[in-house]
Amino acid sequence: MTVFLSIIWFLIVISVIVIVHEFGHFLFAKLFKTKVEEFAIGFGPAIFKIAGKETLFRFNCIPLGGYVRLGGEEIFDEEDKKDDPSLFYNKKPWQKLLITAAGPIFSFLLGYFIFIGIAGLYGFPQVVIGDVNPGSPAEIAGLMPGDIIRKVNGKYVFNQGILSMEITSGDPLELTVIRNNEKIVTNVVPVLVGERAVFMLNNVANLEQLHIQEEEILSINGERDIFSVMKLMEVGDPIEIELKGGQILKGNLTYFSYTPPTYIIGITYTYFSNEIKQDLEYFKKGDKIVSINGVLIEKPVDLEKFITSIQLNSDELIFSVTENFIDNAYRPIFNDILHVEIERNNELIEIQISKADFLNDISKPGALVSAYPNWKPKGVDFLSVPIHWANYLIKLTFQSLGQLFTGQLSSDDVMGVVGLTVVIGEAAKFGLEAILELMALITISLGAFNLIPIPGLDGGRIIFSIYEMIARKPVSPKVEAIINTIGFLFLILLIVFVTYNDIVRFF
Repeated sequence: MTVFLSIIWFLIVISVIVIVHEFGHFLFAKLFKTKVEEFAIGFGPAIFKIAGKETLFRFNCIPLGGYVRLGGEEIFDEEDKKDDPSLFYNKKPWQKLLITAAGPIFSFLLGYFIFIGIAGLYGFPQVVIGDVNPGSPAEIAGLMPGDIIRKVNGKYVFNQGILSMEITSGDPLELTVIRNNEKIVTNVVPVLVGERAVFMLNNVANLEQLHIQEEEILSINGERDIFSVMKLMEVGDPIEIELKGGQILKGNLTYFSYTPPTYIIGITYTYFSNEIKQDLEYFKKGDKIVSINGVLIEKPVDLEKFITSIQLNSDELIFSVTENFIDNAYRPIFNDILHVEIERNNELIEIQISKADFLNDISKPGALVSAYPNWKPKGVDFLSVPIHWANYLIKLTFQSLGQLFTGQLSSDDVMGVVGLTVVIGEAAKFGLEAILELMALITISLGAFNLIPIPGLDGGRIIFSIYEMIARKPVSPKVEAIINTIGFLFLILLIVFVTYNDIVRFF
C-alpha cells in the first residue's frame, strides 16, 4: 500500500476515534449545562469552521488529536472567576469529574460497539491446536490437532495469549474445545518445565550433512551451563555447540530468546491451512498443498514449519531447546527449486517453483485459508462474547501501562503517529475487518492512556476533581495552571521521543 493511502486510512481511523472521545466530553458538558466554546478535531489553524449557536466547530490542519474547550476551563487567578453557572470552573466537582471522564468512557464504548459489529459482520478468530506433544498433559487430556479451544476456565479464548496466561499460573484448567462441531469439556494439569530458548545461527559449516533432531546439548563454548553462557553472548558472537551424538555445530549467533522455567500443557498453535484462498501467480483458489519435496503436509503446522525452513539461507539454522535438549530444529531447503504437489479439482498435480516465487505467492495477504473460519457467536453469545473480548483488551492495556511505568515493558514498545500510520496502512491490506480490529484496539488504548493521572490528560483533571471533592475547595487556579504546563511539556517530550523511536523502527 502506498504511503498516501496509509496516511488516508490513518486520518480516517484517528478522526473517528477522536470525534467519539471528544463527543463524550461535549455531551456531558451539555448535560450539565456547561458552556462549550469550541469542539475541535486536530490542532493548529482551522481548515474550516462551523459556527453553532454557542459552539465553534473546527477541523484543524494537524489531525493528531482534538479538544473540547469549555467556558471557564482555563481560569488563571481568583479575579477571573465569575458567577456564571455555565462555566466549568463553577460546576460541582462530581460534574467536573463526569465531564472529564466521559471522553475515556466513550472511547471504551466505541471499542465495545466495534467488537459487536465485528461479531455480526465477520465473527472472531479461533485458537486452533496445531500439534500435541507426545506424553504431554494435553495428550493425556485427550486434546488433538485441529481442536478449537473455545473457553479456558469459563473465559472465552480469542487468542493464544488468553490461554497462555491461564496455563502459566500452573493451576488445573478446564478447557472447552470444539471437535467436529461437538463441544467437549476436558481438564488439563500444566507441568513445570525448565529453562527454554530459541537459537538462530548463521555461517554454520557443513549444514547439509548435519542431522539435528531431539539431540542433547553437552556444552556451548565449552560451558555445560548453556543458558548462563548464552545470556552473556551478543549477536554476531562465534558459537560452538557440542551435541551428545558427537556432532559439533559452529557458527555465529544471530538471534537468541530465553524463557525461564514455566508451566506448559504441550501444544502448538496453527493459524492457516494448506488451502489456497485466492488465485495467485502460481496457485489457484481451492488448491491444497499435499507435499513439498516429497514431504507430506499432513497438518497445517507442517506447512508452517516448511515455510520457516524455506526462508532460511543455506548457512542458517534455527532450533529450540528445553533444558539441555533440542526439541525442534529448522534446517534450510538447499535446492532452489521446490517440487510442490497440490490437489486441484480432485486431481494431484506437481508444480516446480523457486523458493522465492513460492514465498512471494503464499505471503500475499489472504493467500491461505485460515486454519478455521471465524466463529460468529449467536444468541446470548452475540453480545457477551464481544464484551468479554473488549474487557480483556481493556484489562491488558492497563496492565501494559503499569508495566511501562514500572520498567517491565520497554519504552521502545510504545508506538506514536508514524508507527500507527504504518500499522494502519498494513492492516488496510487485509481489509475492513483488520482495520476495525485495529481501530478498536487504538480507541481502547486512547481511553486507558487518557486516564493516567498526568496533568494535561483527562486523568490529571480527574485527580483535581477528586481533590476538590475531598478538600471541599478547588486547587488554586495558579497552581493548577503551573501543574498543567509541566504536564503538557512532559507530553510534548513524550511525543517527540515516541516519534523518533517510530522513525528508527520503521525507516
